[in-house]
Amino acid sequence: MTENERTFRTPRRGLLSTVAGTGFVAVFGSIASRYVTADTSTGAGDEFLLGPLESALDEWRPGDDVALSRVARRDRPIAVTEGEYALEATVDGNTTPTISRRVADLDLMAHPYFVAGVTPGRIAGTDSALEFRFRLVNVLDDWVATDPIAESDPIPIPQAMPARIYWDASDVDTGLLDATARLEITWSVADRDSGSSTEIDTRRGGIVFDAVRATNAVGAIGRARLAATMRDLQFDHGVYVRTTVTAESETREEGEFVFADGETEPYRFERLAADRHLLTVAGTEIEFGGGWH
Repeated sequence: MTENERTFRTPRRGLLSTVAGTGFVAVFGSIASRYVTADTSTGAGDEFLLGPLESALDEWRPGDDVALSRVARRDRPIAVTEGEYALEATVDGNTTPTISRRVADLDLMAHPYFVAGVTPGRIAGTDSALEFRFRLVNVLDDWVATDPIAESDPIPIPQAMPARIYWDASDVDTGLLDATARLEITWSVADRDSGSSTEIDTRRGGIVFDAVRATNAVGAIGRARLAATMRDLQFDHGVYVRTTVTAESETREEGEFVFADGETEPYRFERLAADRHLLTVAGTEIEFGGGWH
């Protein structure tokens, strides 16, 4: 093995844990690792927490056919990653369940990036992944919502797999939000053509939402997107084996990830400015640093 090859053999669950946190930089060469580590070590930036949940639901409300409660870390230790409690939503027969919270006190221009931890339970009647979306709506009387003002792209998450959902809402017209604005998280079965019921029944294990927040740091989105990309690559190709760096300079690094089935996926890391970095993995562009918007 040459000095430009880095071996990082690990079970699938181990790599998922690695890329989900600060340790994912171990899969890169020295240049990319240096700058991504610096971005990660600066923390999540200025944050607006949407529920510490230590004593109450913190204004989160369930939609139709959804029961919402707090779940303790001792009961769902993999799902509850921050503090001692998280939200657990159980669903009985709704095709697009929703939970929501008022965000009239959120300055969206100052905190345009949303992230949350999500751990789906097992869904009765289907093995399909679930697709999650953030969206912003205004509210009429009696908590009736208008059509969405804006919503994220769907983010697929396999059942029983801890993951993060995310939304870059920096391009949302904040002038459309009024004093009753609320943030919704909604989800549905991803494969609606599989012949299975599209109704969601989670009475065999609820869906846990943890560490829901808005932040001014685009790196929070970047880390979540990188974790999702590496997760998907592993499902396609088996566990990550090593990184081969093929080109390296002070502002650029290129290489490929090698997986257990022998397939490779290219990556490119570029330092575009002193605090702005672009990582491209398997065709997915991931932003780190500042100055993007």
